[in-house]
Amino acid sequence: AERIITVSEFSKAEIHKYYGVPPEKMNVVYNAWQQMQRIAPDESIFARHPQLKPGQYYFSMANLLKNKNFPWVLRAAGAKPDAVFAIAGGGSLAAEAERLGLADLPNVLYLGYVSDGAAKALMAHCKAFLFPTLYEGFGIPPLEAAACGAPQIIVSDTPCMREVYGPCAAYIDLTTNPGDVDAVTPATAPTAALLEKYSWDKSAERLLQILAK
Repeated sequence: AERIITVSEFSKAEIHKYYGVPPEKMNVVYNAWQQMQRIAPDESIFARHPQLKPGQYYFSMANLLKNKNFPWVLRAAGAKPDAVFAIAGGGSLAAEAERLGLADLPNVLYLGYVSDGAAKALMAHCKAFLFPTLYEGFGIPPLEAAACGAPQIIVSDTPCMREVYGPCAAYIDLTTNPGDVDAVTPATAPTAALLEKYSWDKSAERLLQILAK
């Protein structure tokens, strides 16, 4: 390939580290969030789940991939029984919780697969969006959550998340925090700054510059 284009400086460094690609042969073009503007929020999700009160639940999107760190959310729910933790995602999340010995948590609500519209509504009205990932190349869900109006995004303290989210996210130190949504380093900038930083228009312009060279 003449060029390799990837979505973060972290991914660029990983490609160099594991594949030996020279850094000067690679460019970074970031992801963005404007696709969320095309989605109409589906507020009916709250009628189907009346225990979800706007501004009073933590929301995450999970699967069984190890890097998504689904067990952290369960441990956080166990440590904060007065708060509701809504988890969207398919697969056997409840069965995995049982395998981990974390099935009997009355404040955890498994939503199963949700539509894009329902996810947008859930992001907009949550207390915080949780993303305790162990490894990502970019990690777009918190950016989408911020675009939908999530008042806070809480992400893992990894080089990739620091690069992408900077001061606009609260950070979980996964080496010392086994599951506590309150034990985080708070954000020091509003999530609105993320929406200014990333756009598909900027990414398209950057890609065009690379192709022109």
